[in-house]
Amino acid sequence: MEKFDYTYAYNIALALSRQPRFTGTEGERQARELIVREMESLGYNPSLEKFSVKTYEVVESELEIVKPRNKKIECSVLGFSGETPIEGVEGDIVYIENADSILLPEATGWIGLASQRPSREYWKKLIGKASGLVIVEGSPYRELSRVAIPYEWREKMGSLPSVYVRYRDAYELLSAERARLKVVQTYRDTETYNIFATIEGSKYPDEIIYVTAHYDSVQGVPGATDNAGGTAMVLALAKALSASRPKRTVRFALFGAEELGLRGSLFHVNSLSDDEKKKIKTVVNLDVHGGIFGSSAAIISGAKSLRYFVEALAKRVGVNLSISEDVMSSDGSSFVKHGIPAVNLYRASGSGADIHTVRDSSEHLHPIAFKTIGYFTLLLLEEILNAEEIPFEREIPEDIKKKVEEYFSRRQPI
Repeated sequence: MEKFDYTYAYNIALALSRQPRFTGTEGERQARELIVREMESLGYNPSLEKFSVKTYEVVESELEIVKPRNKKIECSVLGFSGETPIEGVEGDIVYIENADSILLPEATGWIGLASQRPSREYWKKLIGKASGLVIVEGSPYRELSRVAIPYEWREKMGSLPSVYVRYRDAYELLSAERARLKVVQTYRDTETYNIFATIEGSKYPDEIIYVTAHYDSVQGVPGATDNAGGTAMVLALAKALSASRPKRTVRFALFGAEELGLRGSLFHVNSLSDDEKKKIKTVVNLDVHGGIFGSSAAIISGAKSLRYFVEALAKRVGVNLSISEDVMSSDGSSFVKHGIPAVNLYRASGSGADIHTVRDSSEHLHPIAFKTIGYFTLLLLEEILNAEEIPFEREIPEDIKKKVEEYFSRRQPI
């Protein structure tokens, strides 16, 4: 395990999670500069890929019960959901669960209380009926989510100003009659960057293995495990391989704007020619890392032979790796969409309960959390990079194709 410097990974994760890294902010810029400096110190010549993305800024939010008595409830805005008039909107509180049709009033102008964020279809159903939406956190112990819907929903389907509230606060809303909701947020186009560093293969340079993670965080959140930890893993793997000359090309990719809908990885893959895509044999994607008191896991988006290869390697070296065949809501899926298989590696730990909240902070990080998964990931890469023939098919099974199509279709406007 000595070759993978898990202490280095931990220290990088600490440095990255000192401040939020939301797209288009100073924190994101500083994180990018740190990554570039580290790559250069390891002997790489990193390159930047610029792209434009739409982002948002929350200016003001307020939720207040106005009947039977006045009481303010702390809330967090759902990015891109829309905005109220400056004075806010007032309406009856209606519990709608998951936008169940039987619970929706015939009247309009009410404020919905939902047990989860609506899907794309239910979002469209609520437009023009509800004047606002209050989404209840799914656990009594979870802080307020700082997430966004795809901006296309608001632009193409309409505005539905929405906020999250804590589970326990929702009880008061459930017994309230009327509430006032105020949401002010602005939108703008900004430029951000993907970061790449490459070691060219000595024997099969046109066969490329990507090692990926996203370096951004959601708005106002340190993003220690999601995904300072994954970014740190990529840098530690780059360090471990920096003095090697593998048979295949390895490309380290740190993507921007993942939290806004995989924007950086989608931009990159969409910009590649068909011939360039064919050269990519597989992707090892690292998302959610560094959380102690948990276990290591993999989601395989590829052929059975890829699953068996990963499974056999884990057993050979004695790593307990939970493996499933599915699609992960992460940058690997941008490649799977184009027929490129992905191994998504992550840490399943108690820290997952705090992802996308202000509690996803460095207190969750520990060097040991990087040790076993880092060792295994490095070994996996070395096996693929140096095999005379890649030991699995480059294909996406029909069930995974269907899942990835459904995943992306759910994110687009109707």
